[in-house]
Amino acid sequence: MKTLITLILSLVLCFPAFSAELTLKELTAQLSAPTELRASFSQERTLTGFARTLKAEGTLLVHREHGILWRQRTPFAQDVVLDERGILVDDGTGLKAMAQSDNPQLQSFAKMLKSLFAGDLSALEQYFTLELTGTSEKWQLTLTPTQEPMNLIFSGLELKGAHYVQEVVLQDKAGDSTKIAFSQLDPSVQPLSADEEQLFGH
Repeated sequence: MKTLITLILSLVLCFPAFSAELTLKELTAQLSAPTELRASFSQERTLTGFARTLKAEGTLLVHREHGILWRQRTPFAQDVVLDERGILVDDGTGLKAMAQSDNPQLQSFAKMLKSLFAGDLSALEQYFTLELTGTSEKWQLTLTPTQEPMNLIFSGLELKGAHYVQEVVLQDKAGDSTKIAFSQLDPSVQPLSADEEQLFGH
């Protein structure tokens, strides 16, 4: 009997325990935990009929109190702010509010991004069916559009991550695809720069 117990204990200690499957409720809590999150992003967009992949890079700031600041730096500079004012864009000529009729794909993506980084998956469930697989250390969330305007713009979305979102892949109805990878994710709270304060309207 002692030999059997020793064998069982050695097996338990030698092999790591299996991580439990992550639930949508747990993922919501996980994504909404940081008060602030900074990251770098690289984006690749593939257009139907074009051999060349369009690439962009920049930084992302998600701030629970102020909103989201998406700062593209290449191939051209553009700042996009998502806050209580709506969606504001600065392409070098000053910050301007984007009308609801302008760029519906960006409008929809911005709303989705805001819900996602706020951990508000219930808002996403209004427009998508959500299928979650994996654990808190490695998960994948597949979003299938069911309601307008998302089902008129996107054919499907896939998100991957660990503690935070690390990759977003969007497939649109025209057959184009966009892949966004996030790196250097930093949840530490830092003072806003003067530039960030200005963009957030403070």
